[in-house]
Parts: sequence; structure tokens; C-alpha cells
Amino acid sequence: MEKYTEEWEPTGVKTIFKLSLHESTGTTQKPTALGAGVQYTAVCGFGWRFSFRVDQQSAPAVVVDDAGNTIDSFQVQLFFDPYLIRTAQYGVLTFATRVEHLIPVPQPAATVQYTLPSRTTADTPSLGAYVYPSNASAPSISITVTLPAALGITLPHPLEPQMEHTLEETLTGKELVDVKFYAFSRRGSERVTHPLPLFANSALLRGFSDDLDALLTGDGFSESVVVDLDQHTPQESYFEDYGYESDSDLESEGEDSAAPAAKATSSSDGETKAKAPEASPTGPDTAFTTWKALLYYLYTRRVNFRPLKSEGPHGSTVNSPTCSPKSMYRLADKLGLEDLQALALASISSRLDEHNILQEVFSSFTSVYPVIQELEVGVLTANFSEKAAEGLKEMTRKICEGEKPYCGETLFMIIRKMGAK
Repeated sequence: MEKYTEEWEPTGVKTIFKLSLHESTGTTQKPTALGAGVQYTAVCGFGWRFSFRVDQQSAPAVVVDDAGNTIDSFQVQLFFDPYLIRTAQYGVLTFATRVEHLIPVPQPAATVQYTLPSRTTADTPSLGAYVYPSNASAPSISITVTLPAALGITLPHPLEPQMEHTLEETLTGKELVDVKFYAFSRRGSERVTHPLPLFANSALLRGFSDDLDALLTGDGFSESVVVDLDQHTPQESYFEDYGYESDSDLESEGEDSAAPAAKATSSSDGETKAKAPEASPTGPDTAFTTWKALLYYLYTRRVNFRPLKSEGPHGSTVNSPTCSPKSMYRLADKLGLEDLQALALASISSRLDEHNILQEVFSSFTSVYPVIQELEVGVLTANFSEKAAEGLKEMTRKICEGEKPYCGETLFMIIRKMGAK
């Protein structure tokens, strides 16, 4: 039972093993021994391994071929061995085992759990018994060990194929930076201002959504042009039709700049030609902070959301880019990034309570998105109180007097939901 590959996932480690009764031509794989008693795999993960035995006597189930002939078969028994981590304070480990070209007998549980530290060497958990037909083609066993989230361990993981390819190309002199974005960073009295540049590698941004791909290639976006990244500056220094007045990812005029204007590292001839989507009246109306967090997510698959403004001021110790979950939900919706949109929605949902729900449910942001409306109306009606009743009365007055014309549909949803109780 040879260790074939190991994949480090966000919450655990998946190890794949190959089995063979015969020497494999052209490979270093050794045949799996029959009747040799308990055998052990190579060390896996943080120091565990697996024990197994392949019994030479016939398996408990008969296997026949298409002609009805009985096929010699053997029984494989599989166990977890804590080995080097037997005394580790890991808590409950969860195991999920998947096999190919082996027959589970009986059908094993979907998952198995085991608690560390272990006080004895005799309580290693069984991960199932399997029939191994002698004519099986390249049987394999995949075992995923999931660690408790409470441990707070950030597991290493391999580079994405796109990242590996991009870094490989730099070895032969290809520019790492080939795309430049401009996004506004400040809000004035009637417009957004102070566009700042963000630099990226376009290959690492492709394949996530058709809209983002179109932005990178220039199809349908007039703001995508080929320029010298070192010399290029945006055509517009302000924008009067931003579309999201309450965007908390924009700074107010007079605050410190979100980031210094940066220059791309140029090649030896002093020029870097690339696609450079620039902010303009026809471009994506997204704040610099939100766009930076998006690029970071596309690179790393990680996103860090700040608290909602309605929660009050909060300090942050996160060193990576952060943004408003509402601003990111809006951008992800615009670009068709459903996974990121779901993360932003989850963040918004987790930050709603009786203290800020009235402010959130009657915001201009909520009025645009039916999913957000439904979520927040549900939170409000489920936590309705005397304070909420007074707030609702005031909001109703503002809607009737035209101060919040966009909240009429939200008010109707609240009345309908409360009437259904």
C-alpha cells in the first residue's frame, strides 16, 4: 500500500494510496504483501500513519467476472495509527475514506471519529474492511483526516496551478505585472475622487467569471486599453455618478489616502505594455479598498470583512486587505462571483442584531438586492421589540415624506411578514 500523493486542504489532509499485487513496470511501487500480518504506510500529515493487513485467505464475499467465473479475492482491513501524534492535544479527528476498485464489506460509516490524545495503543479505529479482487485495475484508497476547527490551525496547501505556471514564466523573464486597475478611493460632497492604481497578473484573474474575463480582454469594456504601465494615468480624476453613495470602503475627503500611488516594476527596456482597465464614467463603480480585497481573494481564496458601520467602530489586527461585506457583495454580484457573494452574504448575516437591524433593513443597499431584503426583514420581524416599533414608525414617516423613497418595497415586505405571524 504505497503512498501516492498527499493534498493539504483548508481543514485537513487527504492522502491517496495505491495497491498492487504485482510489481508495476516502470514505477517504484512495490507489490502489496499478502498474509504478512499488520503492515504500515509511510508517515502522513502531522505524523500519523495507517496500518493495514491483506489476508491471504478468501474474502468474505464472492467476486465473479462477466462469464460467471470466480475471481480470487482477498480481504483488506484498514486502521488509523496515531504514531507520532498519540499524545497531541488535537481533540476529535474525523476520517472519511473513499476507495476505487475495492468493494466495502460491509458498507462502512460515512465518517469515523477518534479523539487525541490517546491513552492506549490498542484502540486504533477501524476505517473499514474491503474485498480486493485479484484482477482489480489500479485500486486506490483515499483517506481525509479533518482536524477540529477550534484548533485554529492554518494548514499549508500547494500552489494553485495558475500560480505555479505564472511563477514558472518569471524564470524566463516574463513580467509578473501585466495589468493595471484604477479605482476611486475618496468621497467628496457630490462625487468620488482620487483614483489609485492596483497592479496584478491577468493570468491569475482569469477563469472566475465571464464578466471579469471580459474586463481583462477589453471585450465590451471601453476602459480596457493597451498602455505603458509606468507612464499611464487615468483619464478621469473624479466621477459624479458612482452609484453607491453609502459605500463605507470610500474615505471621506480630508482623511489619509488609502494607499500611495505606486508604479509597476518595468522591464529592462523601460516599458511595460499591458491591458489596463481604468476607472471612467463607463467603468465599474467600485472603491479602491473593495477592488484590492477582490484581487487578494482571487490570488489566495481568502477574504477579510470589516464590521458593518452600523455596528460602531471596531479595531482590526488583520494585516491582509479588508473591505466592507456589503461593498464586496455588490461587486461580486456585478462580476458573477457566486462563491465570493455567498461569503459576503454570510458575513452580513452574522453581523445583524436587534441593535442595528433597523438601520440595515432600511438602507439603500438593502433595497437593491431581494436576497438581502428577505434576510434582513426576517431578522427584524424575528427580533421585533418596542424599540423596533418606534424605529419602524419613524422610518414609515420618512418613506411617506419622500426621504427614503427606495424603502417602500421593504416596508411592504415587513408588514406582509408580520401579518402572516
